[in-house]
Amino acid sequence: MRHLTTRRPIGNLFNLHNEMGRVFGDMLSSQDSETNAENTSWIPTVDISETENSFEIHAELPGVVESDVNVSVTDNLLTIKGEKQQEEKAEGKNFHRVERRYGSFQRSFTLPKNVETADIKAGFKDGVLALTIPKAEAAKPTEIPISVNS
Repeated sequence: MRHLTTRRPIGNLFNLHNEMGRVFGDMLSSQDSETNAENTSWIPTVDISETENSFEIHAELPGVVESDVNVSVTDNLLTIKGEKQQEEKAEGKNFHRVERRYGSFQRSFTLPKNVETADIKAGFKDGVLALTIPKAEAAKPTEIPISVNS
């Protein structure tokens, strides 16, 4: 007889990512472990990427209304927080399964020192929060021409 086991690898993945960030001083490392777990019902997933001129964060916030999302930066700590409102349950319905998450959420990321926090741009479309965090001029690579001396 085979026994089936349910695993929740995503939680372990977040813990591993946070621990690796602390060990290696990862820029843009997540600070979720500092979030009070009792006040947080769910954690949105994010993609973080880097271009020549900026860092980009895309956070999935399905079912969240733009007005229920807040983005702030304090001392190079970028925080995304808000709340996903639960739909009112209709009378006479018997729910067999409820898997969607509702309630408050919060994610925080330590920004590198070489960014322009005053120029961060935020957009919200189709349940995705897009943040563009520009790099400071000093942090952008510059090409230096090499002259050939004969």
